[in-house]
Amino acid sequence: MKRIVILLTALTIIQFGNSSLFGQVKGITDMLTGLSDSKNKDAVEDLFQAYLKPYANAFGANLNGGWYNTAKPHKLGGFDLTLSVSASFVPSSDKTYNPSQVLAGSNFVVNPSTGTAPTVAGDNKSGPEVSYTAGGKTLAKFKTTRGTGVGVIPSPMLQLGIGLIKHTDITVRYLPSFNISDFGSMNMWGVGVKHSLKQWIPGIKMAPFFNLSVFGGYTKLTTSLNMGLAPEYYATNLGATVVNDGAKYDNQKMQLVASGFTGNVIASFDLPVITFYGGAGFSSTKTNLKLNGNYPMVGVDAASNTLVVKKEFMKVDPIDIEMKSMDGSKTKPRLNAGFRLKFAVVTLHFDYTYANYSVATAGLGISFR
Repeated sequence: MKRIVILLTALTIIQFGNSSLFGQVKGITDMLTGLSDSKNKDAVEDLFQAYLKPYANAFGANLNGGWYNTAKPHKLGGFDLTLSVSASFVPSSDKTYNPSQVLAGSNFVVNPSTGTAPTVAGDNKSGPEVSYTAGGKTLAKFKTTRGTGVGVIPSPMLQLGIGLIKHTDITVRYLPSFNISDFGSMNMWGVGVKHSLKQWIPGIKMAPFFNLSVFGGYTKLTTSLNMGLAPEYYATNLGATVVNDGAKYDNQKMQLVASGFTGNVIASFDLPVITFYGGAGFSSTKTNLKLNGNYPMVGVDAASNTLVVKKEFMKVDPIDIEMKSMDGSKTKPRLNAGFRLKFAVVTLHFDYTYANYSVATAGLGISFR
């Protein structure tokens, strides 16, 4: 089981390294060049949010999936060990954004002003050109970042459920921290509690096969991506002079921390081989984006009136924002349904959660009730 978890986690990180967020790091760092003037900070943060929100929302949706495959709690000391993969689907409406609307009222110029740009989940093509000019000098010029072409975001999870007293289960989920050279790292943990409601309702207390419970769970995912904005970027794109003044820029990282909480009432019909289950409740997510490290910026040298890159203009830990959801809300209703097959102690399950970011979950486990 441990080897399977390692393989799935490594494949997930490598996927992003080759075809997803890691593969677009260069384009993301291009956006940072707009911070050469501090008054552009809010606009740059808005651009980051518009581009990255679909993946932030998708990760948040995954965190609230895969928690249960029956409403029936374990007996005291019973347990199950389950490996699952949840995959969220980015809606087509969230695969593009309008840079002119995002940057409205800022000092940036978007050309063409009517064009749309792909989000991180959009097509693998650039959008309009964004530039910033001050004092007759162009301090930033880049095309909006390409999309990845990846609109389905997977998250593997390993969790253990244990039966306690009063028909109550506690569930913990965990993925150890994995580091992939030149790309970044990922780790996750979570805890949930399921409690039988059936035992407290006289009318259904003795009903065979039917179970009714309440569940609540919290999960936190941390990803860290290596960045690579080098001083030479400005020399190549803006003709700036790079001053060798001992500044270090090799500690750049982007950290995305997503947390999710879900509360559900779940029901199931637990037959000898197959179980049908469903849940209704809510999910709440929160995602923070941080850019840590030293980032080179360009400025105008007062003596020569030319563009230069030097330590004086460097930005340290330039971005720390809470990502907003696409519709501005953090808590949303949640409906899901699925089935589980059991062969002796081995279980297979599949369920689907209907939401703006729908989630499909498949899992394999062992269960001793």
